[in-house]
Amino acid sequence: MNIYSLPGLISFTLNFSLAFIVLMNAPKSTLNRWFSAFIFSFALWNIAEVIILNSQAENTAMFWGQILYRIIFLSPAFFVIIAYHFPKNFHPWAARPLFYAAVFSLPVLILSLSFPDFQFRLVSLSQTKSIYYFQLSFAKNARFILLLLISFIYILWGNWILITKISKIRIIRSRNQTRFFTVGMIIVFFSYGIIQIVHPFMYGALSLYFLSTFITFLIAVFFFIAIVQFHMFRPKKYLSSGLSYTILSSFALAVYFLIIKSISDSLVQYFNIDSFTLSGLLIFSLVLVIRPFEKKLKNLFDRKLNKDIHQYRKKSLQLFKELQVYAEPQDFFKFVESFLIKHFYIDSVKSFYLSDEQDSFIEANEEENTPQISGSCYFVKELKRYKRVLEFYELDHHALDTALHSYLEKNRIQLILPLIFDNRLLGILLFSKKKFGLEYTEDEIEIFNIFASNIAGAFQRDNIIRQMRDHYKEHFQLEKLAALGQLTAGIAHEIRNPLSTISTSAETLLQPQISPEDQQELKQFIIEEVGRLNNILTDFLNLSRIRPPEFITLQAEELVEFLEMNLVFQEDEAISFEFKINPPKTSFISDPSLLKQILLNLGINAVAAIKKRIGQDPEFSIEKAKLECRFEITSKNIHLYFTDNGIGIPEEIRDNIFEPFFTTKDSGTGLGLSIVQHLTEAIGGKISVESKPGKTVFHLQFPKKIQQKEFGAIE
Repeated sequence: MNIYSLPGLISFTLNFSLAFIVLMNAPKSTLNRWFSAFIFSFALWNIAEVIILNSQAENTAMFWGQILYRIIFLSPAFFVIIAYHFPKNFHPWAARPLFYAAVFSLPVLILSLSFPDFQFRLVSLSQTKSIYYFQLSFAKNARFILLLLISFIYILWGNWILITKISKIRIIRSRNQTRFFTVGMIIVFFSYGIIQIVHPFMYGALSLYFLSTFITFLIAVFFFIAIVQFHMFRPKKYLSSGLSYTILSSFALAVYFLIIKSISDSLVQYFNIDSFTLSGLLIFSLVLVIRPFEKKLKNLFDRKLNKDIHQYRKKSLQLFKELQVYAEPQDFFKFVESFLIKHFYIDSVKSFYLSDEQDSFIEANEEENTPQISGSCYFVKELKRYKRVLEFYELDHHALDTALHSYLEKNRIQLILPLIFDNRLLGILLFSKKKFGLEYTEDEIEIFNIFASNIAGAFQRDNIIRQMRDHYKEHFQLEKLAALGQLTAGIAHEIRNPLSTISTSAETLLQPQISPEDQQELKQFIIEEVGRLNNILTDFLNLSRIRPPEFITLQAEELVEFLEMNLVFQEDEAISFEFKINPPKTSFISDPSLLKQILLNLGINAVAAIKKRIGQDPEFSIEKAKLECRFEITSKNIHLYFTDNGIGIPEEIRDNIFEPFFTTKDSGTGLGLSIVQHLTEAIGGKISVESKPGKTVFHLQFPKKIQQKEFGAIE
């Protein structure tokens, strides 16, 4: 086997593999069968060339030359049949066996009449006389001229069928495939014809060999690009592995010819060693060397083969990351539109999203004269049925709403992308034509389908967030109204009692014959109740007008001293007051005024609880009363424990003590502890209580350092 066979072997490997892949992709498909046979005919052409180049006997070379001669003149018939079927058959009669027989009958008849004179001769390559190559002879007899004429007519016929199909096909992918296949076949047939016409003027048979070999290799590459790049067929199962091993096989053949042949020739020339076993060992050794690179070669091939897909995956990840941030529908789709326009050179993108209130799809940017798309119209039903990118021309235009049809045509919409999540259509993206006269590729349409799931998922997440936000907003409004109602009822209840006393006292004062002593007592009642009203309003204003905190650095000792001066020493009888600070002299940041008000309110409540216990428990006296204020300061938090040994808080009312106007005192307003809770939250803390008869502990926890971004204070 000589070096001249190398291009033919590589072409045969590619064509045979591609023919097998196309056939196995859909064995029952008429188009796949004929296309596979068409490619296989070229593989047979390649192997015939290889055998001719390696034939030692002229008879063997002539026999395969006759086979090659038949293949050359039968290939236009294959082309005509494929032209009718690719990518779609618009003529039902072209699928009948009678049509196939009619197409092949003329070339087969003339080839039969030409037997055995096939206008075919063998020529020797200039350097090696024993190596034959074929050459067609242009005879002037009627049979040969008729055969050439029929082949030429068939080529024109097939290309005419394909060209007329381009304007009829509305699917972008199919139109691109047809255009590429038509141009490719024109170039192949035209190039081969030119070579046969000018070969008499070439310098020797070797020049003809190189040009013819180039054409056969060009045909193999053309089929490879047509199937892989333009996705004429979708052999998902065989594409990656089959073509990868095709490349590897071709590479192994090249290694054999370029290295093994050189080594074998050197052994024969210099050492007179011509051993078949030695050549086999050399081949086996090279295979072992090549094997580790197989995976890398396949990965490289996959990256090159799916270069656009890998790029689009990166874009998909970028889009998915940027969609993680919540946005309102208008902002969400505005970003999606700008992303698609930027990365895919689309002239414009229109977005519609589902409005549950109206059961229709509304335009995200709210442009004028934009129709609403009903949720039950034909257009929406088709999108739900296909669940993929649809081309405008795939729809039945007569079934479309008139206003929607006009809108789609006015905006030159070409692709429609449904955004479906969990079998629910959430939105619709409309793609116009691309900029610069470009057309959408199959890879782009695939990636749009991938984008659709990402976009729909992100939009559904935003919908859930919006629903939760609206629910909590409504719930919060109801809570606010309930709290306002409770607050109003509390104020009315607390004001009504003093007003009733004032009214009764005033009416009594108007009665004649009231003694001066009674008048004085009634006036005193009025003054006391007015004071009570003033206290109620003061506490209410303190609750509703808590000022923003002002954080400064302070020490716990300052708070304890304030509490002693304003609480314990004001009582008629001294109450034991203890305080603990751990560690002492430790500074922290808070609002001293609000903290003092908190401690004072807690202290007032504690004293009241102690006095109530004294009144109810004969064994408990003021001497046994005790208050304790304990600070535990950690690296991050301040823990304040305020303890008294008063009457305690019953368990059944413990959860209500922080509610406004809730009180167990005869003369209390019920706002003290509510104010304490609000003040504690204002300085970033929280409050809890534990109580049993004879002991109550209020626990306040707030941060040692206040973050500026949260509270607007310095650290």
